[in-house]
Amino acid sequence: MGKGTKSEKPIFERAKEILKWIHTEQKTSGLGMVEFAMVPDQGALRFLLRRGDVFEPQEGMVKSIVETEPEEESVEFPDHKPWVWKTPKPKKKGDVPEPYEFLGYPDWDAMPSVVAEALRNMGFAADPYLNEGYSYRKMAGGALRRKMIGTHSKEALLAELKQREDKSEADWKKFEEELDGKVPEYKGKYKQFPEVEVCAGILYYPKDGSFKLKVRLAEF
Repeated sequence: MGKGTKSEKPIFERAKEILKWIHTEQKTSGLGMVEFAMVPDQGALRFLLRRGDVFEPQEGMVKSIVETEPEEESVEFPDHKPWVWKTPKPKKKGDVPEPYEFLGYPDWDAMPSVVAEALRNMGFAADPYLNEGYSYRKMAGGALRRKMIGTHSKEALLAELKQREDKSEADWKKFEEELDGKVPEYKGKYKQFPEVEVCAGILYYPKDGSFKLKVRLAEF
């Protein structure tokens, strides 16, 4: 890497390239670590050390503590600027945290107004807000966004069902009450119940509160 290349690229891009380089060197050297002085971009390396993506297992050597496969996959994530990709630090050894897109408060005008309004009034521990295939959360400094696990929010699910089925308002109210009665018992239990059939033909995903219709919807 020449000096001109370093100055032209943002530090985040340089750090990503160096992290990938360290991963490769760790695997091919047989040592499981890399000599500090061998790293071609020392500035990016110091950035990675400050961020905690690499550490010094012994003097003069560096090692990546980020799982290789997720990092390699993250390079292929779509670029939705001003949204940027982030990966949380593992809470314990063996954890592979799920990456997410982050949008800082100053850039919230990039979101649909209905989403921005929902997030402004949202608490940090509130359920995700689902809109147009994405799951949104409010967090310190901005918003977190991931692809929705299912295909429908509750509102979108009811709207589609009402188009398919001709039922009375009383029947729809009864169905919604049945749905609302079953969902709470699975909230916060997504590890035990990643996917649950809460009503005939309707799957529920506790992790983000989304729903999915089976190909053949049973009578409800």
